[in-house]
Amino acid sequence: MSIEKREAIPAPPIHPLAALATIALDGFFGVFEVLDPLMLFFISAGIGMLGFITTSMVQRYLQKDEWGPALAKGLVMGILAGVPFPVAGTLVGAPLLVWAGAHRWAKLPGRGNNELVDSILKDVPAIEDKEKE
Repeated sequence: MSIEKREAIPAPPIHPLAALATIALDGFFGVFEVLDPLMLFFISAGIGMLGFITTSMVQRYLQKDEWGPALAKGLVMGILAGVPFPVAGTLVGAPLLVWAGAHRWAKLPGRGNNELVDSILKDVPAIEDKEKE
Protein backbone atom coordinates (compact mmCIF):
# COMPACT_ATOMS: atom_id res chain seq x y z
CA MET A 1 0.00 0.00 0.00
CA SER A 2 1.48 3.34 -1.02
CA ILE A 3 1.12 6.50 0.96
CA GLU A 4 -0.12 9.46 -1.06
CA LYS A 5 1.94 12.59 -0.69
CA ARG A 6 -0.08 15.81 -0.69
CA GLU A 7 1.23 19.10 -1.93
CA ALA A 8 2.17 21.47 0.86
CA ILE A 9 -0.08 24.53 1.08
CA PRO A 10 1.63 27.42 2.86
CA ALA A 11 0.08 28.83 6.01
CA PRO A 12 -2.17 31.86 5.49
CA PRO A 13 -0.76 35.25 6.54
CA ILE A 14 -3.71 35.91 8.86
CA HIS A 15 -4.96 33.65 11.66
CA PRO A 16 -8.39 32.15 10.80
CA LEU A 17 -9.94 33.74 13.90
CA ALA A 18 -8.81 37.20 12.73
CA ALA A 19 -10.31 36.57 9.28
CA LEU A 20 -13.56 35.40 10.88
CA ALA A 21 -13.66 38.48 13.14
CA THR A 22 -13.20 40.71 10.09
CA ILE A 23 -16.12 39.02 8.31
CA ALA A 24 -18.29 39.30 11.44
CA LEU A 25 -17.47 42.98 11.96
CA ASP A 26 -18.09 43.64 8.28
CA GLY A 27 -21.56 42.10 8.53
CA PHE A 28 -22.23 43.86 11.81
CA PHE A 29 -21.50 47.16 10.09
CA GLY A 30 -24.33 46.59 7.60
CA VAL A 31 -26.89 46.59 10.40
CA PHE A 32 -25.81 49.99 11.69
CA GLU A 33 -25.60 51.45 8.21
CA VAL A 34 -29.27 50.70 7.65
CA LEU A 35 -30.37 51.93 11.09
CA ASP A 36 -28.70 55.33 11.01
CA PRO A 37 -26.91 56.45 7.84
CA LEU A 38 -26.04 59.82 9.43
CA MET A 39 -23.70 58.14 11.92
CA LEU A 40 -21.77 56.47 9.09
CA PHE A 41 -18.41 58.11 9.84
CA PHE A 42 -18.46 57.32 13.56
CA ILE A 43 -19.66 53.78 13.07
CA SER A 44 -17.05 53.19 10.38
CA ALA A 45 -14.27 54.46 12.64
CA GLY A 46 -15.51 52.35 15.56
CA ILE A 47 -15.79 49.15 13.54
CA GLY A 48 -12.37 49.82 12.00
CA MET A 49 -10.85 50.28 15.45
CA LEU A 50 -12.47 47.04 16.68
CA GLY A 51 -11.09 45.22 13.63
CA PHE A 52 -7.63 46.68 14.24
CA ILE A 53 -7.56 45.70 17.91
CA THR A 54 -9.04 42.23 17.34
CA THR A 55 -6.72 41.30 14.50
CA SER A 56 -3.64 42.74 16.22
CA MET A 57 -4.30 40.80 19.44
CA VAL A 58 -5.11 37.55 17.63
CA GLN A 59 -1.97 37.84 15.49
CA ARG A 60 0.21 38.70 18.48
CA TYR A 61 -1.05 36.18 21.04
CA LEU A 62 -2.47 33.31 18.99
CA GLN A 63 -0.35 33.45 15.83
CA LYS A 64 2.74 34.51 17.85
CA ASP A 65 3.69 37.31 15.43
CA GLU A 66 5.97 40.10 16.60
CA TRP A 67 4.30 43.41 17.44
CA GLY A 68 5.25 45.10 14.14
CA PRO A 69 3.68 42.55 11.77
CA ALA A 70 0.72 42.04 14.13
CA LEU A 71 -0.06 45.78 14.14
CA ALA A 72 0.39 46.03 10.36
CA LYS A 73 -1.99 43.13 9.74
CA GLY A 74 -4.39 44.62 12.26
CA LEU A 75 -4.31 47.96 10.45
CA VAL A 76 -5.08 46.38 7.08
CA MET A 77 -7.90 44.20 8.39
CA GLY A 78 -9.28 47.09 10.47
CA ILE A 79 -9.45 49.33 7.41
CA LEU A 80 -11.18 46.58 5.44
CA ALA A 81 -13.72 46.02 8.22
CA GLY A 82 -14.34 49.77 8.55
CA VAL A 83 -15.12 50.42 4.88
CA PRO A 84 -18.70 51.77 4.91
CA PHE A 85 -20.19 48.91 2.93
CA PRO A 86 -20.32 45.32 4.21
CA VAL A 87 -18.36 43.90 1.29
CA ALA A 88 -14.61 44.59 1.59
CA GLY A 89 -13.98 42.64 4.79
CA THR A 90 -15.94 39.67 3.50
CA LEU A 91 -14.15 39.69 0.13
CA VAL A 92 -10.79 39.45 1.89
CA GLY A 93 -11.77 37.41 4.98
CA ALA A 94 -13.56 34.58 3.15
CA PRO A 95 -10.62 33.59 0.91
CA LEU A 96 -8.31 33.74 3.94
CA LEU A 97 -10.62 31.32 5.79
CA VAL A 98 -10.67 28.99 2.77
CA TRP A 99 -6.87 29.20 2.57
CA ALA A 100 -6.56 28.31 6.27
CA GLY A 101 -8.93 25.36 5.81
CA ALA A 102 -7.00 24.09 2.79
CA HIS A 103 -3.75 24.43 4.74
CA ARG A 104 -5.16 22.35 7.62
CA TRP A 105 -6.65 19.78 5.23
CA ALA A 106 -3.31 19.29 3.48
CA LYS A 107 -1.67 18.53 6.84
CA LEU A 108 -4.06 15.62 7.53
CA PRO A 109 -2.49 12.20 7.21
CA GLY A 110 -2.97 10.36 3.93
CA ARG A 111 -4.54 6.94 3.46
CA GLY A 112 -2.82 4.18 5.40
CA ASN A 113 -1.08 6.65 7.66
CA ASN A 114 -3.65 7.15 10.39
CA GLU A 115 -2.24 6.49 13.86
CA LEU A 116 -5.66 6.43 15.52
CA VAL A 117 -7.02 3.72 13.22
CA ASP A 118 -3.77 1.75 13.48
CA SER A 119 -3.92 1.78 17.27
CA ILE A 120 -7.54 0.59 17.20
CA LEU A 121 -6.70 -2.20 14.76
CA LYS A 122 -4.05 -3.46 17.16
CA ASP A 123 -6.84 -4.08 19.69
CA VAL A 124 -9.02 -6.07 17.26
CA PRO A 125 -8.47 -9.42 19.07
CA ALA A 126 -9.74 -7.83 22.27
CA ILE A 127 -12.84 -6.59 20.45
CA GLU A 128 -13.45 -10.01 18.88
CA ASP A 129 -13.15 -11.70 22.30
CA LYS A 130 -15.84 -9.41 23.70
CA GLU A 131 -18.16 -10.24 20.79
CA LYS A 132 -17.81 -14.01 21.46
CA GLU A 133 -18.93 -13.58 25.05
